[in-house]
Amino acid sequence: MIKQKEVYLVNFAKKYHSEFGKIRPAVVLQNNFLNRAIEQSIYKSVLVVPLSSSTIEDNFNLPIKARDNLDRDSSCVANWICTLDIDRFLLDKGVLTILTDNEFEALQEKICSIM
Repeated sequence: MIKQKEVYLVNFAKKYHSEFGKIRPAVVLQNNFLNRAIEQSIYKSVLVVPLSSSTIEDNFNLPIKARDNLDRDSSCVANWICTLDIDRFLLDKGVLTILTDNEFEALQEKICSIM
């Protein structure tokens, strides 16, 4: 089962205009109650925040240092929350890393400041 705060490789598919495209890391934003329900639900979607290797420091990006199986310094792009089907996750590649509680809280703050 996927869990909130975990970072996976996700296939964002073909880029359209300013949308994110290609296979890239994404952090699971969705809570674990909904994550557990994915296997039993007809709705197999997951709320994620994509990561970019462009480490721009601004109000929309949260820097994440390379660690574990995340091989590059990256940024969580907080203003690009999206919902994707679970089949877009490359689960066979495993968890790349897990955001710390402090990182996840900072990400949530950035998201809330946008709304």
